[in-house]
Amino acid sequence: MKLQNIVIVLSHPEESRNIGAVCRAMANNDISELRIVGKKDDYDIEQVHVLAIHARGIFDSARFFTSIKEATWDCAFCAGTTRRRGKKRGKLLLPEEFANIAEKITDCSEDKEGRVALIFGNERTGLTDEQLDECNMGVTIPSSENFGSLNLSHAVQIMCYHIFRKALAQKKGLYRGYT
Repeated sequence: MKLQNIVIVLSHPEESRNIGAVCRAMANNDISELRIVGKKDDYDIEQVHVLAIHARGIFDSARFFTSIKEATWDCAFCAGTTRRRGKKRGKLLLPEEFANIAEKITDCSEDKEGRVALIFGNERTGLTDEQLDECNMGVTIPSSENFGSLNLSHAVQIMCYHIFRKALAQKKGLYRGYT
């Protein structure tokens, strides 16, 4: 798995501190490409940097776009994350299933250089049905029915960890039970 081909897209995040925590989660898993749908001026860079700590460079090199389609133009595969199920949301992948697909695509040298985008919605509203329609597939992180909403950075951490773990399994033969 080529971790440099993984793209994290945040669609209109509300909280600057959450963006910083997302950067840190990405850095923990050797993922460095962040794209944000929104305007850089809408965020307090100091608050981002406070929570990013040593991962502030991820935010500093992040690119900003006006739409998910624009942010993922160069990606061969796009998956939107959601906790909600429904007729329009189709079959949702689990994090480990997404990691398996990402491994196959990122290892390709053709088709948009094998980039894979993982899209996260706004902290309060998540991704809309229309935004999910812009994705090839949906991904869900199973959680309690009593309290199913994850913090944005926690969701990014969980997804990035599954991708990172899959990359380790491929690279070093570690985590042999991970398929």
